[in-house]
This record gives sequence, structure tokens and C-alpha cells, in this order.
Amino acid sequence: MSDVNTLTDLLDDVEEGTNGDQITIGEMLDTIDTRSFGPILLLPAAIALSPIGAIPGMSIVTGTIIILFAGQLLFGRRHPWLPGFIESVEFPRKKLKKTSKLMRPWAKYVDSALHKRLIFLTQRPFDSIVAGICILLALLFYPLALLPWAVALPSGAIVLFSLGLTSRDGLFVLVGLILTAISLYLSYTYWPL
Repeated sequence: MSDVNTLTDLLDDVEEGTNGDQITIGEMLDTIDTRSFGPILLLPAAIALSPIGAIPGMSIVTGTIIILFAGQLLFGRRHPWLPGFIESVEFPRKKLKKTSKLMRPWAKYVDSALHKRLIFLTQRPFDSIVAGICILLALLFYPLALLPWAVALPSGAIVLFSLGLTSRDGLFVLVGLILTAISLYLSYTYWPL
């Protein structure tokens, strides 16, 4: 298990650290560095944004995981925890390999943009504010799950936040705030319920 600092690291760790035809959420989480919440938030947000997120019910699962992890970050918990029934949710390894292949060029492009800047936005108290925003965005996953790819904007914002926290890049946090504003506006305007 290596330190996850980029999207490419995350893809490598998840693909190399899992076995079998079926993979569980718990196995995927075990493959990444759990000493910080950035990578732990990145994985479910990236899943929600990927083709795996189109599996019926997956946005509900990923939204719940994000809420659990962001809540733990918000309240200062040092190590992430996830209930067993969520850890046991599984999907085909074939889907993981396909998603990883599709995401790799995009991941390399994003990784080249990551730098240590505006570091104060990735530390306390700002990481707690980011955690609260991630909870709000993940709550949108539930009603938006009714519409195809509707969770793309909020999950994209969470990906930006988690990359910012992981790589200590406050610029990604700022762009995540902009995407959050757009997500909230569009969700309010086109609310599916």
C-alpha cells in the first residue's frame, strides 16, 4: 500500500490491491492509505463520477459512504470507519478494470495540475468546512439518483475537494467551491422531486 497523492496513485492501488471476479467496497478501501480522509473521500466520489456510478443504487451507496467519512472528518475522528453492510457491497472486477482504463488519461492530466498551493485551505478549520460541504453534496445524491448521471456535478466537486485535501492543493478546494455553487443552483432549479 503506497501513499495516495494523485488520482493515478488511487487507480494503481485499487487495481493492484484487489483480487477475484467480484470486488467489495471494503476491499477497495483497504487498498488505499487510510491515515488521512482525502483519499478515503476520493474513492467513493470517483466511483460516483465513473461508469461504475451508473450501476443502479451505486450513487446511494457512494453518497452514504461520503456522508459517513465526511462526518468523521467534521467531528475530528483520526481514523475512518465504515459499517460492514456497506463494506460488503460488491461489483464485477471487469467493471473496475474498464473504469480504470477510461479514467487513466484523465487522471494523468489532473495529476499534472496538482501542486502544493494555498495550503491553509486544506488544514483546520477549512478541512472541517469542506467536510460539511461534502455532506451537503452527498445528500444530493439521494434525489439525484433518479436521474441518469445527475450526481456528476456534486461528485465532481467532492473529487476536487478530496484531491485538494490529499495533495494539499487549496486551488482545487477553491474550484470545488465553484462547482458546489453550480451544483446547488442546478439542483435547486431542476429538483427532480
